[in-house]
Amino acid sequence: MNSVGSADTCVADFRKRWSMTQVPAEAIEDFRNRAFGSIKEALGGLILDDSSISDAFLHALGEPVSSDDWGYINKPTETPLWHALERRTTLPEFVLGLEVLFHIGLDGRAQQELARLLRKDIVASGVSVSCAESNGYVTFYPEGARLLDEQVINADLTWLGAYPEALKAFSEALSVYGSSSQHRHMLDCLRVCIEELARKLLGNDLSLEKNTVGLLALLGPVLSKETRNMTRVLLDYYTRYQNEHVKHHDDWTPVEVAFILYLTATFVYLLIAARREDGHD
Repeated sequence: MNSVGSADTCVADFRKRWSMTQVPAEAIEDFRNRAFGSIKEALGGLILDDSSISDAFLHALGEPVSSDDWGYINKPTETPLWHALERRTTLPEFVLGLEVLFHIGLDGRAQQELARLLRKDIVASGVSVSCAESNGYVTFYPEGARLLDEQVINADLTWLGAYPEALKAFSEALSVYGSSSQHRHMLDCLRVCIEELARKLLGNDLSLEKNTVGLLALLGPVLSKETRNMTRVLLDYYTRYQNEHVKHHDDWTPVEVAFILYLTATFVYLLIAARREDGHD
């Protein structure tokens, strides 16, 4: 996918993903100040030397491409890209601008450095934001339980890069997580994620129900009997829930939806981690 197509997709997915909870104004301002410093450090020279970067950024955000005379721009803080970010004062809109930076074809090493710095900025400012890297891009999403996000969700987004169909479904589920009207679609996507991952790991095209035995065999070398049995019961109830409840009801609560998200993410984490521990990846 070219940089323009990637950026357009990024914006569309981001707007579905974010339904922001209230964040203290002081934390938002602190994060913005830190992030601007990180952008200057990691990208300052690039955005000053190449006007097409600002053009691509503005285009992705649906803003008019600037007609500023580049001959009078002497600092990164004077570029159209910088001014566009300054105008984005709410946390979701500002974070959208940050995510777009990773979809406009910037130097890979500069992107990696920016990602590293922004992760530090998030922690230091305390804003309710998480980020994860997958296939060279950085995805920002509303923070849930920090430990689960860092150890499970982030790992899944990274490791699923080798399983594109599963990654696509998992990313789609995250993109609609904040929208109560999309809970059915989100739950469907989570099932597709596990089903596609199981098919790739086991080398077949069977349904999740028919692959349960194979998945348990895959986990056998790295799990105790008790943990394997617990996983079997959870998978059994997971498929029942998807087949009987998701297809015929629409009364899910936010707590239930979050539980299914993290349970799915834990299955993904367990399966890929087990495969790696057993020496397959």
